[in-house]
Amino acid sequence: YQGSVTTRFDLTDRDQALQIDFSGGSVDSVIVNGETLQPDYNGFFVSLPETALQEGTNEVTIAYSHPYGQDGTGLHRFVDPQDGKTYLYTYLWPYYSNRLFPNFDQPNLKATYELTVRAANDWQVVSSTIEDSVVDDGETRIWHFPQSEKFSSYIFSLHAGPYKIWEDMAGSVPIRLMARQSLADYVAVQEWMEYTKSGLEHYQDYFDIPYPFAKYDQLIVPDFLIGAMENVAAVTFSESYVDRGASNRFNSQRRAGTILHEMAHMWFGDLVTMNWWNGLWLNESFATLMSSIAVSEATEFDDLWHDFYLSENLTAIAADNAVSTHPIEMPVISTNDFFNVFDDITYDKGASVLNQLSHYIGRENFRVGVSNYLKKYSWENTELADFMGSLSQQSGIDLNPWAQDWMYQAGVNTIEARFSCDANGITSFAILQTMPDSHPTLRDQRVQLGLFSSDSNGAIELDAAIPIEIFGAETQVPAAIGLACPDLALPNYEGWGYLEVSLDNVSMNSVINNGALAKIDDPLMRSMIWTALFDAPSKEQMENSTLLETLISSLPLEMNDRIIRQVMAELVSNLNSLERLGGEFSMELAQYGPLAERQLWELVSAGATDDSQSLSTLNLRLSRYIGLARSAEALANLRGLLDDSIEIEGFDLGQNQRWNIIQRFSARDYVDARSLLAAELERDPSDAGRRAAIAAEAALPDLEIKRQWADRILDTE
Repeated sequence: YQGSVTTRFDLTDRDQALQIDFSGGSVDSVIVNGETLQPDYNGFFVSLPETALQEGTNEVTIAYSHPYGQDGTGLHRFVDPQDGKTYLYTYLWPYYSNRLFPNFDQPNLKATYELTVRAANDWQVVSSTIEDSVVDDGETRIWHFPQSEKFSSYIFSLHAGPYKIWEDMAGSVPIRLMARQSLADYVAVQEWMEYTKSGLEHYQDYFDIPYPFAKYDQLIVPDFLIGAMENVAAVTFSESYVDRGASNRFNSQRRAGTILHEMAHMWFGDLVTMNWWNGLWLNESFATLMSSIAVSEATEFDDLWHDFYLSENLTAIAADNAVSTHPIEMPVISTNDFFNVFDDITYDKGASVLNQLSHYIGRENFRVGVSNYLKKYSWENTELADFMGSLSQQSGIDLNPWAQDWMYQAGVNTIEARFSCDANGITSFAILQTMPDSHPTLRDQRVQLGLFSSDSNGAIELDAAIPIEIFGAETQVPAAIGLACPDLALPNYEGWGYLEVSLDNVSMNSVINNGALAKIDDPLMRSMIWTALFDAPSKEQMENSTLLETLISSLPLEMNDRIIRQVMAELVSNLNSLERLGGEFSMELAQYGPLAERQLWELVSAGATDDSQSLSTLNLRLSRYIGLARSAEALANLRGLLDDSIEIEGFDLGQNQRWNIIQRFSARDYVDARSLLAAELERDPSDAGRRAAIAAEAALPDLEIKRQWADRILDTE
């Protein structure tokens, strides 16, 4: 494609040459302040000599061409293998807008944008503003987009193609959803629009700031490299958010979470932007926390904080315990170093710590502080100190010491309750805080201590919930003195803190020996107890065989789908670990693997009925059954589902699950794996089907096949 860009900018001096970012294209001409220059272009930068520049306002016009992107970056071009239609979209984050057009490609050089596009006459063209004219010109049409608001280059966008379009209004904001034509029948349009409308209403109330742009478009695009991207008013999403078959509650929540995550960026990220990439964590962590609040308050998922614990907190803790952990805030010397800080610490720990901060200063203080920050710095770039300053001013708390411990030090702390009792109740109570040797920082944070005992019917009931500010190695809890001696103490009740919990001996005995887990009504608390049980074998508090028995026996008893997923994931992971370890562990796998298969198949084959099992839960259980199927009997059951010789009441096997079965056959080297793979690809020749077939082929235990795919992936030519 070809283009011409005119850039107007101010210079404070002209002491040296100036470079404009432009990677991988061709430069046809350069005009600087009315003077035509011989292009000085090295494939990465267009250099402008200082002699052609002037202090104050400068104007540079560059005519250029650039190949379409084939790696998902820049202006990416995709030809749909199903119908031959061509689609274009941009992915410019973090440093790819210079693959679209020459510009100063860094987040702290914001600009306005005016755009003219010539495209095929049956295409829709989308950018950051609403087009103000579309003129027919032979077999093409010329689209003009008026000058935009001021924002960073990485959130500019240009999308074009014969997209299927759904339109609606969210209050006074025009909203559109788009997808390629061959995928349109699978898009959950009503759900998508409802989340969009409720999200825009929620954020405008929460931030106390109107939506800052003229419209809100969302495009579901193929070959997308990440989950979604917060382009100003023209957000792009991966096609992984479209289910080609039976869906479940988690898929709907995942869509809601990502829709509202990207929407939060319209205020925090697009309206107010980090000054440099070291602030990426705040941009992404904030959107993750904001979307969690929005999902819990503006959608049907009012138990979202249960998922926040399972998805954000536990993911962050796992990353923080790895050797690759790093501080949340860390230097990013150049854009090339950007991906060193794009990880679970950026998203999940950052969000977990911000959630903890909201409890530390109070939820309303946090909300108002955020609102004040966005109002004060609208259309500007900021540093961490600006954000913390707004929260400090609103809460009346100097948060600098807090920020030093939480933002600039890696690691996660562990807390444990330590108490003693007599006939009259609790006589002493303290929270002990420890730190890993590799990251020796004890942190202040606000948690809630839950004290529980058994009622006359044996149920575990909450006796007291005590807010506590933890500081140092030991924090006394005077409010607990004199209360009834607990059967179970949970020092991070309701998940306010970012930390690990080690259950005290009394509490662990109640869980392991007194069956306390089955007597707890609160799903989030049950999940926290399960987490402690998962760690119990490594702490020599329980044999792994006892844990496996507990996991398998819980399968027909647990009705909460979040815990079902948590427990089944641990079961699959535990059995997989036994298989990898081999040797003496093979006997344990041989005993418990078939038990798990039979128990889970009994639940799956019972079908979906309103009384015993929802379709969503059935689909979830089937996914885990596929993941643990090893025996000939279990693999035969999967074969029966694939060829329709086994039918399940109320359930139709969707294309996604069909490919999951094919991939499992490949991984287990099932006798007909290769022929089944070929037949499934003939049945589903779509782009998604081709990718699934690649995954299935690469899963075959064949060294040559794996070598071929590794070579193709590593070949960048």
